[in-house]
Amino acid sequence: MRILVGDIGGTHARFAAAEIGSGRVLSLSEPVVLKAAEFSGIGPACAEYAKRTGERFDRAAFGVAGPVTGGTVHFVNSHWVIDPATLAAEAGLADFMLLNDFVAMAWAVDALGAEHFSLVCGPDVPLPSRGAISVIGPGTGLGVAVLQRRPEGPVILDTEGGHLHFAPLDGDERWVCEDVRKRHGRCSVERIISGPGLGEIVRSFDPDDIRDDADIWQAATAGEEVEALDLFLSVYGSVAGDLSLAHGAFAVVLTGGLTNRLLPHISASRFHDQFCSKGRYRSRMESVPVKLLTHPQPGLFGAAAAFAKEHMV
Repeated sequence: MRILVGDIGGTHARFAAAEIGSGRVLSLSEPVVLKAAEFSGIGPACAEYAKRTGERFDRAAFGVAGPVTGGTVHFVNSHWVIDPATLAAEAGLADFMLLNDFVAMAWAVDALGAEHFSLVCGPDVPLPSRGAISVIGPGTGLGVAVLQRRPEGPVILDTEGGHLHFAPLDGDERWVCEDVRKRHGRCSVERIISGPGLGEIVRSFDPDDIRDDADIWQAATAGEEVEALDLFLSVYGSVAGDLSLAHGAFAVVLTGGLTNRLLPHISASRFHDQFCSKGRYRSRMESVPVKLLTHPQPGLFGAAAAFAKEHMV
C-alpha cells in the first residue's frame, strides 16, 4: 500500500509517499519540503504536494508538532490548526492517522536498524530490546517522547517534556534563566534547548545583538560564539539526563537536523559530564548510551511505521 506521510513542525511541513507492507515501511520517497508560514493549514499544503508530484492518496499519516488528544490540534510554534473532524474532507482522504511528531520520531527509533544510529557519548552498546528509551530533539521547540519496549510490542508515550521549567546550575545559567523569564514570562527548557535557544543565550549577555538566529548558529558552528554554544550544550546534556531519569530510560536517542549539525561539537563540550552529573545516580547515568538518529527523514519514516503497525498491511 502507498500512503501519504507528513512531518509537520513549527517551521516546515514535509510530505512524502511511503510504501508499507507486512507491518513495516518498505520505501520512502524523496520529501517535498514546504514552509508552514506560506500555507493556511494542512489541506492547502497537501494540495501543493499533489500539484508538485502529480500523486494523490486516500490514506495518510501525519506527525504534527502539537498535542494530539483526539480534539483540535493547536500548534505551539505555528499558526496551523488541525481539526480531525474536518481533516479528511480538507485533504481528500478516506483514512488517516494523526500523531504527535515526537511519537512519530519514537516509532522511527523502534523500527530503524542499528546502521541509522551514531554514538554520541556513553557506552557503545545496542539500544535495549526491553524497557524505556527517551527520544529527544531540539528544533523550533524541544520534542520529547518515550519509547517503551515490551514483550507484546512497543508502547509510545506522548509528552510535553520540552515545557518543563529550566533549572539553572550556575551563575551564567541563572542569568540566562532570569533574562528569558523577563522576556517571556517563564523559562521552559525549550526556550534554551531549541533552534531559537542559542539566540536567547546570546541576547541575554548582549541585548544589543541584532543578528537573527540563523546567523548566530552559523557563527557558532564556525567556531565563534564558543561560550554561548558551550552553555547550550551543557544545558542540553543536563536536560537529557534529567529526562532519562524521569522516564526510567536506560538509553537516550537524540534526533533532528540541529543535533546532527552539532555532533562534532558535543564531544569537546560539557554535554556528557552534565548528562551524568546526577549526584548519587552518576554511575547509573554513565551506563546509559546516548545515540543520534541519523536517518534523513525520521519523522516521515516514523509516521509510516505507525500507520503500518496499526493497519498491519
